[in-house]
Amino acid sequence: MDERGGSASVEMALLWGVLMMLIFAVVQVALVFYAGQLALTAAQDGLRSGRYFTTESVTEAASRDAGEFLRRASGSVLTGVDVSASVDDGAGLLRVRVTGTALSLVPGVPMKVTREAVGGLERVAQ
Repeated sequence: MDERGGSASVEMALLWGVLMMLIFAVVQVALVFYAGQLALTAAQDGLRSGRYFTTESVTEAASRDAGEFLRRASGSVLTGVDVSASVDDGAGLLRVRVTGTALSLVPGVPMKVTREAVGGLERVAQ
């Protein structure tokens, strides 16, 4: 006769609970990392298009292209996206910042993601 009195069942239930929490944590970290990579890629894409001489405003081109990339690629992984671009004329730098919220497995816990790309503006020398 088994004298443990069901302790193996309790141990397994506790082990499975801890294991499931660990799996959810790993998936959440992966989602935040992926959302960060999407935001960084969008910022870099906006930087590439905005830093070269164009007929439209540099900041408009950068914001537009970063937003277009996110519409194509992010799906529901990165939501509430805000793309901002600014020019530092003194240093000749373009700064593109992408901010959003990563998909969260825990309801009501927002996972904010912010990535930024900075690069020099290309100027036409005369």
